[in-house]
Amino acid sequence: MSDATLPTPPFPPAPGVPPSGPIFPMSFGQILDRIFRLVRSNWKPFLGIGLLPIGTLVVIEGSFFGLLFLAGAFRRPPAQPNMAALAWVGIPFLLLFLPAMFLMYGLYYGASSYAGLEADHGRAPTAGASLRHAWSRIGRYVWLMVLRSLIVAIPIVVLALAVGLGAALLGLASKGNPDPATLFFLIPLVILFYLGAIVYAILMSLRLSLAFPACIQEGLTATQAIKRSGVLTQGAKGRIFLMLVVIYAISYAAVLVMYAVGLFIFAIAALAGAANFQHMTPLGYAVMGLLALCALVLVLLWSALLMAAYSIAFAVFYRDQRLRQEGPPPAPAQAAPVPEEG
Repeated sequence: MSDATLPTPPFPPAPGVPPSGPIFPMSFGQILDRIFRLVRSNWKPFLGIGLLPIGTLVVIEGSFFGLLFLAGAFRRPPAQPNMAALAWVGIPFLLLFLPAMFLMYGLYYGASSYAGLEADHGRAPTAGASLRHAWSRIGRYVWLMVLRSLIVAIPIVVLALAVGLGAALLGLASKGNPDPATLFFLIPLVILFYLGAIVYAILMSLRLSLAFPACIQEGLTATQAIKRSGVLTQGAKGRIFLMLVVIYAISYAAVLVMYAVGLFIFAIAALAGAANFQHMTPLGYAVMGLLALCALVLVLLWSALLMAAYSIAFAVFYRDQRLRQEGPPPAPAQAAPVPEEG
């Protein structure tokens, strides 16, 4: 199906609810302000949705290391780790890990993108409704995740294999003693490939950044959403990239402030208890462990909010790009007045 024949319906409001939000394209500053307003007013449902990938990763990693421990992979020194146990547990676990990750991220991005679109249209999203929506179309969203991953990763993997094969053939041809002149040209080539792979991954990620909002809002299939995102991001990749960098920079600055405050509190506590550290009671260790757990939870919650800001940013850019390319949506038709009976 060509790009020109993709369906582009107007922004559909909920039944009985008029469309809300900007009806004209916004400037960069207006988009940034709208994103943070929506994050601030809808942080609770996005935290609920964000617990899905975080909780899934914790459970999967805990199960993985638990299985390795039961299999005897971690032996006490001076014995070396049991590599056979690592292989017997790690390889099957990896084969199950990839489908589980695609399922989890398909569900998460479907739910977070749906919630972002709801918030951008002036409706109050809930974590339950967003997850139910994503689960009702889980096959489509998982396939969209797979397609996005393949588009970004396959060329990089192919080129990496080609470089690795070339290096192996070079080693065989030189019988383990490669020519220094050849290495002089090969090493910059590998570095250039690495930089090119990063640039390609960024460009393709930006090109596909509006696939989930388009898939949800316009009812497209995964393949149509990929094509639609390419159309919608024309002329907007630079603005989207800059917005994501600004959001990350603001988040990073806030993390640094929290880190500095935490480090100051830890230093005061360490100085206060330095004399009694050797005689610390079990209660003291429990308090330290509780503080460390609280810090970990705070980091995870902050990560969930950062992911929410990205989802809302894509929803806002989706609307803005449609307004730029298609113009304002048609105004709802006014009901004709009922003539009075004479």
